[in-house]
Amino acid sequence: MKLTLPSGKRVELTLEAPKPQRRDILFAEGLGLTIAPGNVRDLSLADFHVVRAVATKKGLLPEEEIEIECLNCAEPIAVKPCALLETGPWEDGEVSDPELDRLVPDERFEPRTVREAIPLWKALARRRFDIDDGVVKAMGLRGISAETLASCDDATFEEITDAWLDAWYVPRLAAEVFCPKCKARNTVDAPYEREFERGLIREGGASSSESGKSGESRTPLAPLEDFVDLAHAIAEPLLAEVPEPPELIVEDGTPAVDDGGVPLLGSYVPPPPKDAPVPARPGTITVYYRTFQAAHRDEPDFDWEDELRETIEHELEHHVYFLRGDDPMDEEERAEIAAEAVRVVGKREAARRELAGFGSSLRDFFRRAWPLVLIAAVVFAVTVLEARCSL
Repeated sequence: MKLTLPSGKRVELTLEAPKPQRRDILFAEGLGLTIAPGNVRDLSLADFHVVRAVATKKGLLPEEEIEIECLNCAEPIAVKPCALLETGPWEDGEVSDPELDRLVPDERFEPRTVREAIPLWKALARRRFDIDDGVVKAMGLRGISAETLASCDDATFEEITDAWLDAWYVPRLAAEVFCPKCKARNTVDAPYEREFERGLIREGGASSSESGKSGESRTPLAPLEDFVDLAHAIAEPLLAEVPEPPELIVEDGTPAVDDGGVPLLGSYVPPPPKDAPVPARPGTITVYYRTFQAAHRDEPDFDWEDELRETIEHELEHHVYFLRGDDPMDEEERAEIAAEAVRVVGKREAARRELAGFGSSLRDFFRRAWPLVLIAAVVFAVTVLEARCSL
């Protein structure tokens, strides 16, 4: 197998069975892996974590099943993240995406290789994580002593470790897990086991992600009843300006998702055709309260009142285009979802899957329709023979 790593280095991997009882923390030794050119221990941390994830996906390294909670409906989902990891971009050399393939440089950290990081991994493997000079050096921290790091408050420690993860794990190291219940897409770290958890890893104290929100000055999200009243107040004058106005619904249950598995802020469902054998009803615009709740919780700059107005206006545009018989907005949204999927899978891998699907369709067609194909071939042969005989 050949891979293009985050540094741009192209290597050829040879995967073998790992040697038993010879495995450092995070699998830096006894991996049963060789690379050419070079040595695994001389890889940068960013490159090594990609190699580790690929080796796990190929079954060389064990991967424990974890349970996550769907971000949309809270359904528990059991998953092995690396097993679902898309490796096409690394295999095909497509590692130039400005978002998925970026590393976040931080002047506080010096570059580190696998060999240099081993003291950190060994320290993390112990029952108690003691921060000493060897750990600080292995992390590549500049200008911070072991004593300072060990005694800093939880918020500072979390900010440093999160920045460290951003510096050595590309965002592409993530699996897309679709909820079997609501079809929402959940992004999970792959490999899931990393040096530090996002958030607090030390005992005691409150996470800064929880304690830092008490002083928010932005407008709190309105309770459901008030949210419904505001949605109708916004929609009423807008609905009066469009023909065959749709009905507005505020849904406080599990939100619907788009074709890419993203929970929707709003959706539009057109009315049934006039000749359909169902009772006549108007189209519907649905606003999903829980999606607004999640966005308000997770996005510090989320202005829910402006977003509510924009959502209603956006869905009304879908209604107007439906009445005209063509909805270019819908086509654009589907194209964006398809483009996002290609970014994750890779252009060449997407093309291979498209070709494989086409081939499968042809096989299915001939498997089911071979009698008709045979009859058509016989009729064609007879026609040709009769034409020759008449000459």
